[in-house]
Amino acid sequence: MKKFSKKTINRAFLYIRTLEQLINNKHNLVSSGQLAKLTGLTSTQIRKDISNFGKVGTPGIGYNTEELNEKLELFILQKQVVHIAVFGIGNLGAAILKYPNFQKTKLNIVAGFDNDPKKVGKKFNSIPIHPIVNAPGVIKKTHTDIGIIAVPQKFAQEVADIMVLSGLKGILNFSPTTINVPNDVFVKDIDFTISILSLFCRINLT
Repeated sequence: MKKFSKKTINRAFLYIRTLEQLINNKHNLVSSGQLAKLTGLTSTQIRKDISNFGKVGTPGIGYNTEELNEKLELFILQKQVVHIAVFGIGNLGAAILKYPNFQKTKLNIVAGFDNDPKKVGKKFNSIPIHPIVNAPGVIKKTHTDIGIIAVPQKFAQEVADIMVLSGLKGILNFSPTTINVPNDVFVKDIDFTISILSLFCRINLT
């Protein structure tokens, strides 16, 4: 994968998300100025970023939304598809498996894991559900890149340990607790309570 700064990559994903919304709304062209208004960035920054991804767009006309979106995805992911496994098929895990945008992007959920015998061995939204104990073999077979923790708090560390033993290097943690992993494993915590309170504080400080 071509090397980009973390900030450039984060902005590229913001462009991709914005472009997908424009495409869904049947907008075929967009200018850097329009992208600036939609993303909160400057048009100068946007043009500079897009120039990193090759020749695209027409001066005075703008960018074809689908072409630019494909360019960005190509350079960020280098034609790769991110394979995802979801651990815990309760309300949250089931909602993740049903999320429609995973079918439209380069994110592909390849497996679900749970210990409920009523769920194991079945398919949810065409995705097979396996017992958690089988995770190492399934993750290796499906070439899983990212694991999502959607289990209750008390099971989060146990599941994280299984993920690490299975060889996963990226974990998205929806459980409201801190998990301990080796230094070479990257964790992104998603805590709705903290996010809401943080947003509330920002509103009241402005």
